[in-house]
Amino acid sequence: MERDPIGRGTFFFGIIGLLMIYWSQCVSADRQDWNLNDVSFLFSLPGGDASAAVDLLEPQDVGAGGRLLPEEIFRRIPTLLNAGNGNETLYRRSLRVTSARFDPCPDPEAPSCSPELRLVWQPVEYDEFKNSWTTRDAALHCIYALSETDFMHLRADLWQVKLKYGQLGVDTTLRSLGIHPAMQNEATADAFSRDIQSIMLRYAGTSNLRKITFSALRVPTRWWRFGGFEKDEAGSWGAVDIPRIDAHIVDIFNVAMTDGDLGPNEGLDAVFNVLPEDYPDSDNLFAVINKGYRFNDHRDLAVFREKLDAVARFRNPHSSSTDSLDCASCHYADAARYYVSNRFPELGQFRSDDEFDNPDPGIHNLQNSTVVASSTRVVRAFGYFDEKPAVSQRTIHDSAVSAHWLNTHDEPDMASTRLAVVDDP
Repeated sequence: MERDPIGRGTFFFGIIGLLMIYWSQCVSADRQDWNLNDVSFLFSLPGGDASAAVDLLEPQDVGAGGRLLPEEIFRRIPTLLNAGNGNETLYRRSLRVTSARFDPCPDPEAPSCSPELRLVWQPVEYDEFKNSWTTRDAALHCIYALSETDFMHLRADLWQVKLKYGQLGVDTTLRSLGIHPAMQNEATADAFSRDIQSIMLRYAGTSNLRKITFSALRVPTRWWRFGGFEKDEAGSWGAVDIPRIDAHIVDIFNVAMTDGDLGPNEGLDAVFNVLPEDYPDSDNLFAVINKGYRFNDHRDLAVFREKLDAVARFRNPHSSSTDSLDCASCHYADAARYYVSNRFPELGQFRSDDEFDNPDPGIHNLQNSTVVASSTRVVRAFGYFDEKPAVSQRTIHDSAVSAHWLNTHDEPDMASTRLAVVDDP
């Protein structure tokens, strides 16, 4: 048989391979996927001077199920700002929804899903010294249970919004989680914000509000208090039992100083009330975050490497949930991770076996570009630190899990569900 001098077979299969790649790219370009910013929404803060309108949801706003945050329930919350306006003033004047999340399956390891809509509130105020709008370092987290019907409709509504603004050039693929791309575009910002807030009002209200957690600021950049309340099957509200510790309240104290800087910095010396008898020693971060528990020399390297496993579990939705993880460990995981990397640069690229794996690396960007990734004094999970966006790595991972769940489960029949919005921006 005559030898093929130019490798016609190889050439043929090479052409086939190129055509397949081209086809897959075309399909991928036309395909629509749920992304981080399609399930988690960080709203823009107001612009302009003190007279500017604050177009963010308020506690008194009435949704399909009643007021978003009824005052009689809000009164249970302890003082949110020890040095600032009291709770009554915050409720009536400055408490606003700064972020929202749609979570189809809050605990991916549970045998069944209980979908939720979550709203995060922060005091939004005008800073006369900075001449700009800002937030105070306190927050409320309201969780609204979704019925099966509401879940299907909400999913369809958000999908229609995604398609609508996609046609206007808003692309969420591989966008890191932060202020939504549509709200960073002057042409779409106002309309998108109205559309999303309108949807929130359809599915949130007193009737399906089941849980409220709070982060209160006792001393600025020094002392935060965490706790919460939830509604039982009889409709009565009671204090939340914080997982793994025998308490309804967790306090975090950060007493470190760095050149007199009271803002985000590299110092770390924090304490929170973890009770060892109920808390796994392997998960205790004191050896990292508390100076009194560290060697404060090269011997910390091995200890820090071990504790990075705990940090990874706290930031991994498949390893922990709100029903299994205490508030302090969750909110301080990023600070501990940053301190370890800063103290020992060789641990900066360390990857724990418990690390969260990106379920859709082709469409989800898990990088954290907010102030949380480089500070030991920011405990915000999804909101703002002053005027800076603040998103925890755990929130990013939770959003990836939510988006992946939606991408791998059957979509509703969009033709049979009502559109969320019909007006052009």
